Amino acid sequence: GIRCRFCGHLPHKKRGGRSSTFPSSLRRIYQSITMIIRDHFESCPAMPSELKTKFKELRGNISKGADGSKQYWIHSAKSLGLVDTDSGIFFMDRRYFASQRT
Repeated sequence: GIRCRFCGHLPHKKRGGRSSTFPSSLRRIYQSITMIIRDHFESCPAMPSELKTKFKELRGNISKGADGSKQYWIHSAKSLGLVDTDSGIFFMDRRYFASQRT
């Protein structure tokens, strides 16, 4: 899953709402991140106030639903070794798969 970097370490009851998400596929990572941005960051109890102010300031400059952004998240996840499976997203050990190509 993906957690808020500011309150993800806190006990569940002390975190803000929607502080974590579990996307079912690489394509859904973008949607999951935008959900955290939209529904969590402004109410996060652990985000430093100066960052929260900067976040609110920058938030007005974001273009909504840009296809390039969605592709960025998919490409980034793949470059980290994440793959879609029938059971969800998993980390693929590149060392194993590199040895299988020879």
